[in-house]
Amino acid sequence: MHLRRWLTALVVLPILLLVLLKGGRFYFVVLLVLVNGLAQWEFLGMFTPEADGARRLKAIILGSLVVLSFCCAAPGGAKVCQPSGVILCNPSPVLFVLVWCLFFLFLFYLLSYTHLKEVGRDLAVSALGLLYLPFLLGHLVWLRYLFQGEWWVLWLLIVTFSGDTAAFYVGQALGKRKLYPEVSPGKTWAGAVGGLAACLVVGVLGGKWLLLGMRLPWLISLSAALAVVGQLGDLFESMLKRQTQVKDASQILPGHGGLLDRLDSLVFAAPLVVYARLFLLGW
Repeated sequence: MHLRRWLTALVVLPILLLVLLKGGRFYFVVLLVLVNGLAQWEFLGMFTPEADGARRLKAIILGSLVVLSFCCAAPGGAKVCQPSGVILCNPSPVLFVLVWCLFFLFLFYLLSYTHLKEVGRDLAVSALGLLYLPFLLGHLVWLRYLFQGEWWVLWLLIVTFSGDTAAFYVGQALGKRKLYPEVSPGKTWAGAVGGLAACLVVGVLGGKWLLLGMRLPWLISLSAALAVVGQLGDLFESMLKRQTQVKDASQILPGHGGLLDRLDSLVFAAPLVVYARLFLLGW
């Protein structure tokens, strides 16, 4: 399993770096829409495995619209110029698209759904899928659109993935006391501490190199916050898998599981970094 994990990383990471650093904003958004669509497919398959492709595709199209709406709301898209001259993102397009996507879901189930015993479950799953994945992942579009945004996205990725990797290996080597066995029997306190340490080291060292203008206390605080939020995201996805009784969201990434298994920490971490950047440095 360990060999497959590293071989998959050696294939995926160069592609990700190429798109992030050389592909510009357009190809980054295209990649994010594709990744979100695959993750939504896995999410819907966990909760509604009996759903046909057309039903899943409907939710994925709506999710793609939510991700794309962040382009209109990002700096360089729809801008809101404050009296101070500071340019902020405009959340109105995102909220507009999200509201209409939810309204479409409600109308779809009202007019075309025939199995009334399952309508509450399916509607709740579809609505949660919109909020959990495309809405939270869409913040990566805002982050990429910032000045030197590609370096912020790169920093976020290396910190998050370093924390995940350290938590996995430290937990396997030293873990004895379970962190939250009711939700994730495999996670331990040793793994959590290992993940925190990795986030701090990689976050501070990488931040001094990649994030110009970030002071050391801010880097330490933000790196520690990412470690905590990332592990909460991991636990949240573990809770979903526990409820649906699956070990991995899929097997699309050999040695890692599904895309959702790799995105669980990032989904919670992306909004945190966006709003921290807004608060500390502005756009």
